[in-house]
Amino acid sequence: MIAMFIGPSSSGKDTYFYKTILKYSLNPIILSTTRPMRVGEIDKKTYYFISQEKMDLLEKEGKLVERRNYNTINGIWSYATNSENIDISKNYLVSNTWEAYKKYINFYGESVIIPIYFQVDDDIRLERALARERKQAKPNYEEYCRRFLADSKDFTKKEIDLYNPYIINNNGTSMETEKQLDNVMKLILKK
Repeated sequence: MIAMFIGPSSSGKDTYFYKTILKYSLNPIILSTTRPMRVGEIDKKTYYFISQEKMDLLEKEGKLVERRNYNTINGIWSYATNSENIDISKNYLVSNTWEAYKKYINFYGESVIIPIYFQVDDDIRLERALARERKQAKPNYEEYCRRFLADSKDFTKKEIDLYNPYIINNNGTSMETEKQLDNVMKLILKK
């Protein structure tokens, strides 16, 4: 089983990622990326930080479940899932996008992938993103603005209705969010 946290940037999915892994003894799926490391991130824990050439080679060798390329303010950044890091007989958790969700279904089958969507009001997401950017050595507000606008197109009610995910409302306190997440994870792990 692969549980997939899905949601726009600053929705909280990454905040709850490691907590959920530890609490439910899940295996993390660590994505690969070509973007620069942010303050506080750790190679091979937050992401596998690799070169564009390495990413291209993995894709050429057919080892990527999915790959997404983003034309950012700083150039092309790629994100991908390497199938070599996944043993489908185990339980996993990954944080990703609707686009990736569709590719995981094509690769592993719909019965294996369980979507969990993090719903957050835009004003709360903006406040969280500003707080995160302020902690960076060189805050990149322009890039976050681009991502925020892209997210408004990528995370619509249409996808929620189409894919029917479990929904976590992350507008409230962390205690409220954790309670919702506990209920969902208990349901999923009973399957």
